[in-house]
Amino acid sequence: MMEKGSPTYAGHVFDLFMSIIRELVTMRALREVGQDITPSLAEGLEFIFRHGICSIRDIAEGLSISYSAASQLVDRLVARGFVTRSENQNDRRLSEIQLTPDGRELIEKVRYHRIKNITRILQRMEAESRSALVEYIERFITAAIEDAQLALEACAHCGKDHVSECVINELYKAATGSQIAHT
Repeated sequence: MMEKGSPTYAGHVFDLFMSIIRELVTMRALREVGQDITPSLAEGLEFIFRHGICSIRDIAEGLSISYSAASQLVDRLVARGFVTRSENQNDRRLSEIQLTPDGRELIEKVRYHRIKNITRILQRMEAESRSALVEYIERFITAAIEDAQLALEACAHCGKDHVSECVINELYKAATGSQIAHT
């Protein structure tokens, strides 16, 4: 039997929290845009949205997937008309991947619906509880990140959405004296 306060119970609560984020925030947002978009396609679109023109290697590294998986993801996005793949003018061996207007519109809708779904949940909480939730998640992240390398591994590399006060960036800065590069 699980006791509240035990590591086992904490693991159970974390699993529930991740399930709620996945199902009630992310999957609901994907259903609301009505394009039959998988989480992996949305993640690829989000990465390209945040970083602009990318190579397949950038996408692979940014999403922590193999080059082959990133290439297949790009193939699927191209086939759906959400991104274009063109030859790099300086190095013909490299492809440049960028959003099409349809891809940009789609990921902006997904982002809007994710925030709407998060807001809906947070509005059901008292203001003090909302603040405490963010504070305790940041404390958990702080406890989890033991060094600069772990900070880099955990970093979302959020590109144009970069927040210099992000808890991960602050931990990296404390360890190295500099912020994580905007990648």
